[in-house]
Amino acid sequence: MTAAPGTVGVVVAAAGAGRRFGSAKQHLELAGTPLIHHSMDAFAAVEGVARLVLAVREEDVSLFRELAGAWSSSRGSRAPEVDVVPGGARRRDSVQRGLEALRGHAEWALVHDAARPLVTPEEVRRVIEAIRRHGAAAIGTPALDSMKRVREGTIVDEIPRDEVWTVQTPQGARLEDLIAAYSKDPATDWTDEASALRAMGIAVTVVEGSRENLKITRPGDEAMAERIIEGRRSVGRARG
Repeated sequence: MTAAPGTVGVVVAAAGAGRRFGSAKQHLELAGTPLIHHSMDAFAAVEGVARLVLAVREEDVSLFRELAGAWSSSRGSRAPEVDVVPGGARRRDSVQRGLEALRGHAEWALVHDAARPLVTPEEVRRVIEAIRRHGAAAIGTPALDSMKRVREGTIVDEIPRDEVWTVQTPQGARLEDLIAAYSKDPATDWTDEASALRAMGIAVTVVEGSRENLKITRPGDEAMAERIIEGRRSVGRARG
């Protein structure tokens, strides 16, 4: 199967153990909706996104197929195709399996962490525009505070703040470039796609996003995310 030119596929990485959070975050509900559905909604709202692949823990495959089926039914013909694949022990293993599942379905690929449920369609569009223009891109925000390098509790160096960004997801590139980057060095536990792509000599453009695109990492983060969701819903009701 050959993907139509310009089509975009998305891997949503949802196979983490949630050690810092204390449980598997992908099982959360936020504001009455399964966590995974929030980011799926954002990607589905963007033209050109043809397929979503959820990379989940092996023991969660059946559950997430049910969640994906319910989501697809609720969206009808407007929904991208959804696939669910078992992830691996490391994030990079899960992403790699998800990328392989996109072969033949997309020319471009984005990778997103399910633990970032507040990404917006507009942010997704900006990343897609950047990967099509530059070849690879990631979303992030510039540092606001003074930056220091600390060793054993002591400041040892200053880091120019204008050179420091907090990088988020989605991140993406041509599908075949991402597959090649993840296949090159199996021993390296890449924490994000930008690192793997740069190791291949591929430049990664940064697109400015929002600090609301937070990652649920520790207990209490979900309450902050729900406040943001409710705030967005309130704005939507007021405009409606």
